[in-house]
Amino acid sequence: MSVLKKIINKLRTEKLVPVKCSVENGSILAGKTALVVGGSGGIGKAVAKELAKQGCNVVISGRDPEKTKKCCQEIGTEHFVIMDLSNVSSIPEKIAEAEKAAGAKIGILVNSSGVNGKFKFGSITEEEFDRAMDVNLKGAFFLCQAMGNYMIENKIHGHILNISSSSALRPAWSPYQISKWAVKGMTVGLADKLLPHGIIVNAIAPGPVATEMLGKGEGDSIEMPQQPSKRYALPEEIASLAAYMVSDLGDLIVGDTFYITGGSGIVSLHH
Repeated sequence: MSVLKKIINKLRTEKLVPVKCSVENGSILAGKTALVVGGSGGIGKAVAKELAKQGCNVVISGRDPEKTKKCCQEIGTEHFVIMDLSNVSSIPEKIAEAEKAAGAKIGILVNSSGVNGKFKFGSITEEEFDRAMDVNLKGAFFLCQAMGNYMIENKIHGHILNISSSSALRPAWSPYQISKWAVKGMTVGLADKLLPHGIIVNAIAPGPVATEMLGKGEGDSIEMPQQPSKRYALPEEIASLAAYMVSDLGDLIVGDTFYITGGSGIVSLHH
């Protein structure tokens, strides 16, 4: 039996699925500089790695200095800034700090910062609601606005990509779901305002992804029987699409939200 067949059989036995990247290693982002906000999280870190693999000069941001520095080592970059999106007034200066760290003008923003929670309708508190809105919506809006202003001032034709959620497909009763519905509309609105300046705005909305946020660690099974595709998405799958969308290949994708749901909310389970 070949080595490849042994690996595939092992993955099937462990209920894992081998995943191929959709883009070749190398150069679709060569010469570009990106700021990945939330780059120390599961999806954000995978996006930062993929952008770097595609030749991009990457700066990551996170709220925890030690965690962010550790992620830099894993990604292979020394460029990072500590940023808290709930501190709206600091965002423009943090973008300037990111430019200084990168040693180049920033032409790509990926906003992967976000918070979730265990919400129970009927007992959701004002504090829980405000926390979700402050980061997922308010912080995202002011980050995109500041980056839009920065790109316009520097005459940069760039890309802004929000990492949203398939929760924008579901009835919105939790603060998290409400915030993601709003991000969908905000993405369309920002695309409308910024396209005349050569700035392209889009979003990716994953379904369940095998990250720490959902209790998944490295080596854990990605089986998910209740999902039509029977598994979680991997962060690398989200990252592969993100790299395409912020490259020149994605220039005609404007104001769209790309869903990666594994069929959740789209097709029925087949037994």
